[in-house]
Amino acid sequence: MLLGAREMRRMCYYTTMFNLTSVQTFATQLAHQAGQLLTQAYHAQEAAQASRRASPKAMKLIEDTTMDQWLIQHIQQHYPDHHIITEESGAVNPMSDTVWIIDPIDGSVNFSTHNPFVAISLAVMHQNELVLGVVEAPLLGEQFVARRGQGATVNGQLVHVSATAQLSQAYLVSCDGGITDRTQVFSTTIRNYYDQVTDFRKLGSAALECAWVASGRADAYITMAIDPWDVAAGVLLIQEAGGIVTTFEGRDWEPKQLDIVCSNGLLHHAVMERLWG
Repeated sequence: MLLGAREMRRMCYYTTMFNLTSVQTFATQLAHQAGQLLTQAYHAQEAAQASRRASPKAMKLIEDTTMDQWLIQHIQQHYPDHHIITEESGAVNPMSDTVWIIDPIDGSVNFSTHNPFVAISLAVMHQNELVLGVVEAPLLGEQFVARRGQGATVNGQLVHVSATAQLSQAYLVSCDGGITDRTQVFSTTIRNYYDQVTDFRKLGSAALECAWVASGRADAYITMAIDPWDVAAGVLLIQEAGGIVTTFEGRDWEPKQLDIVCSNGLLHHAVMERLWG
């Protein structure tokens, strides 16, 4: 028997309803499987050679494209109506209320030089709100997950930002973001903070630098002109762990290239004050 127009509309409604629990289950499993593939590639490649070295902005690996296409394929199979934004492929299926923001390998230079600080970053936005973030660090054996309103976890255990309240006692992490002029990076970050904090670190992966703040391993993170795929999952991790993320001007994060400050909240004012020297 043929379905009438009303039944067709009802079927369409129920098949396109957004179920965050199902999306979370799929995303965490997908990230874990991608992490296994990335681990195999990491151990299969020869020890890094100097000839493979390049600046972080110039580094592109075969694995970047391979992982990107693998993730897109699996998401499209399960959610063909979802929009996907990735570092490697740009926008796929832009007409959707649900958007996946993906970095298939965050920390390509680390990967190429056998540094295990590498992550797969998956974030989901629904109706313009970040609702899910997954940062898979397969070589560290950790999966960070944040769901809107339900906190942040690492390997299933709840995490929280640090209680550090003095900038002089802080561990600060930073990266170049999208800035190619390293003099500009130096003048904004190292010059303004290096002698003001306990330690100043660079992990080589924006997703992990966000995860470090969310889990209390670092107290603040500063970066410039950072792309959304690098930090979207990490932004939600920090927010759900009790921290704050703003632009340099104090506005809320949004999915475009931005200068951002992430902190445990207690340090946010002090970190913002030092931005301009």
